[in-house]
Amino acid sequence: MRWGILGPGRIARAFLTGLAGSATETAVAVGSRDLGRARVVADDFGVPRAYGSYEELLADAEVDAVYVVLPNSLHAEWSKAAARVGKHVLCEKPLGRAAAEVEAMFETARAHGVWLMEAFMYRFHPRTLALAELVARGDIGEVRLLRSSFGFTVTDTANVRLSAELAGGALMDVGCYAVNAARMLAGRPSRVSAVARWTPDGVDETLAGMLEHGGPVSQVSCSLASSHHDLIQVVGTDGVVDVPRAFTPLPDRPAGLVVTQGARGGEPTEIGFEPVNQYTAEAEGFARLVAAGHEDATGLPQVPLAESLDNAATIEALLLSARESRPVDL
Repeated sequence: MRWGILGPGRIARAFLTGLAGSATETAVAVGSRDLGRARVVADDFGVPRAYGSYEELLADAEVDAVYVVLPNSLHAEWSKAAARVGKHVLCEKPLGRAAAEVEAMFETARAHGVWLMEAFMYRFHPRTLALAELVARGDIGEVRLLRSSFGFTVTDTANVRLSAELAGGALMDVGCYAVNAARMLAGRPSRVSAVARWTPDGVDETLAGMLEHGGPVSQVSCSLASSHHDLIQVVGTDGVVDVPRAFTPLPDRPAGLVVTQGARGGEPTEIGFEPVNQYTAEAEGFARLVAAGHEDATGLPQVPLAESLDNAATIEALLLSARESRPVDL
């Protein structure tokens, strides 16, 4: 597909790097409210057109799909605007600020015959696909406990991640990955509880939560005031899987996961995967899903409405629990 990029920030550059390494996907336009910023990014990646407004990019007839990489508070508005003019939409996570907003985004996409997907790039990495298959196959028995955490330090107080007005916060920015992984591997949660440390502006700087899935229990945590870390650990009745750099494997280095089988522990076995740019895999995977009408998804992850709604509802519930110091049922 021919892609238009809505937003000129750091993640847009990561996605454009992925497109540059693709044999099938091409960037044709970059849009920003600042034409100068759009031109810089377009020039850096050899993209032919730069626009000084989002509306101009959406009016470009050569754009088949848009990648929405704007602040969280703008995801719904511009995803729906893109859908209304017939563009397929890959929108950065979290898809919306609340489950109701996510539902409205999907309704707009359906009404205009386009596909909308929440952009969890790690889901397209072969290691993540292998992890999900390994757990579903029962290689470590029944899942009892899952731990997932993602964090780093944000020092610039003007960063959009720390803006309450722009729907920032640790949970919305990086904790959504931990929640997504928990849902993928342990199923939909029925009850959550959380604690948080808040900035003076009321944004969660650090948050830790517990998710009850009926059988398994998940511990999710996130921070914008910690050293960089991202990991997944799945503990079953007959083994453990550890995934280092679970969400940000380096594109130029092999990635791996470690399986320790046996109820009493055993020798760990590392399973390795060749270097992959997750953004390349994500863009190509989304294009294949669109071409197939999301029906033949062999070897591809899908992030359907039900999953995005669950993710949004779980994030809402965790924030409510942290604010009111009580468990919240979903």
